[in-house]
Amino acid sequence: MNGHPVHGESITNGAANGGIAVTLYLSGSTTTRTLGAKEVLYITDIQIVCEDTCDMWLVADSKAAGRYVAHGALDAKGGIVHHFSTPYTCPKGKGLVFYGAAANLNTCIIEGFIMGA
Repeated sequence: MNGHPVHGESITNGAANGGIAVTLYLSGSTTTRTLGAKEVLYITDIQIVCEDTCDMWLVADSKAAGRYVAHGALDAKGGIVHHFSTPYTCPKGKGLVFYGAAANLNTCIIEGFIMGA
């Protein structure tokens, strides 16, 4: 699939109970990329690490929308790394939000691409 390659990051030193938006960047750069209302984000890879034991969620849109990309309970300094053989398709115009209950460092990194105009 052709598209605009992007990576995303959400890094916080503290609980992300209220949700932290995953900031998108053009692949290989520090230039931010805003997702347009008619564009679709496709996720190929995710990496999530939490310093403390916690429940975490990576959602497309919001928890209320029920679009979970990843969800689970992580041990202290635990994490997940996942490659989607078929990219996860987010709803049109919707980015990602990371939730983590750990009191210390929470890190979420994604790789993917954007299609649409």
